[in-house]
Amino acid sequence: MLSFALSGTIGCVLTTAPDEVTLAISSPLNRPDQSPRAAWVICVARDHALRARILECFRPGDLVRIEGEIEQRRRQVGELAFHSVGFVAQTIERLPSPHDGEQS
Repeated sequence: MLSFALSGTIGCVLTTAPDEVTLAISSPLNRPDQSPRAAWVICVARDHALRARILECFRPGDLVRIEGEIEQRRRQVGELAFHSVGFVAQTIERLPSPHDGEQS
């Protein structure tokens, strides 16, 4: 399996299924010769301990780093096959806010 690491801000935390927590993460995307923009990534947490920690400790607006695996998905509808990927979180950590340490 392929792995990923992503840093960004939690947009929302949803309990979409009894055994999953879904995170919408906004991550800055900076490309040469283009205006900066946000890329949104949907990650799911399936591990029971990780789900409980996310629901207890993390809120929208928190800056986080998530690592996990990229899961290939295939769905058959009639004769058509749809291929996609999903991001499955295995770890999450809070990052310091860029404003931490600033004095007003």
